[in-house]
Amino acid sequence: MKIYLIYYFFLIATLLIADNQKKYIYKTKFKSLNVGTTEINIQDHIEDHEKLIITIESFSNKWIDLIYKLRHYSSLIVNRQDYSLLNLSQKVQQADYLDSYNAIVDYNKSVVYYENLKNLNNEPKQESYIVPIEGKVYDPFAIIFYLKNIPLNLNQNHLFNYYSKKNIKTLKLDVIKKEFVKTPHSNQQCFLVVPHAANNEYLLKNKGEMKIWYTTDSLQIPIKIQQKMRHGVMELLLLDYYEK
Repeated sequence: MKIYLIYYFFLIATLLIADNQKKYIYKTKFKSLNVGTTEINIQDHIEDHEKLIITIESFSNKWIDLIYKLRHYSSLIVNRQDYSLLNLSQKVQQADYLDSYNAIVDYNKSVVYYENLKNLNNEPKQESYIVPIEGKVYDPFAIIFYLKNIPLNLNQNHLFNYYSKKNIKTLKLDVIKKEFVKTPHSNQQCFLVVPHAANNEYLLKNKGEMKIWYTTDSLQIPIKIQQKMRHGVMELLLLDYYEK
């Protein structure tokens, strides 16, 4: 798969969006420090009403940039009905480290075409893989926002196969309990949803864990997302949410 064709596809896909938009703005905290902002947009694809475009953009604030500049940008094209993944483009910067890759899902051939565009020294490269799949696959962030469209109840569990670079893994999400959660946006009763690896191993590297809190009203907004990592806990706390 030619690199320029992939870039062309994503450029056109990003431009061809309709006015209908949902936007979520989160404060990013690490070890109780405000380190930046994360913005998530969900928009219609203007040329294909069976698809949505999801963009995720995270960036550190100016003070953190002086020490350790962080940037994350993902552009997803997903199925409107179930948010299953169709295309993905991702770029990550962590200080001097850069990573950039694209993936295209071909459900007719039951494969994902993966291509990495940069190596650890920020030099161009062309590393390509064909990853076999069975059934639908998902991006982890798309799963979070797909769940808000499903009526949640206690003791529910949901299974998804999610795609991560060269791997396909199975994810189980359990609706554990209700509790009140305070964020800059609101103080509301929420469902606590905990993702697990289906094989009972740790979900993330270095025994990392994740938790998501959805409001119990009809909107079921994910107002808090928490990720436990090796060096501390990172949280996304909802600042604002709107539709247009």
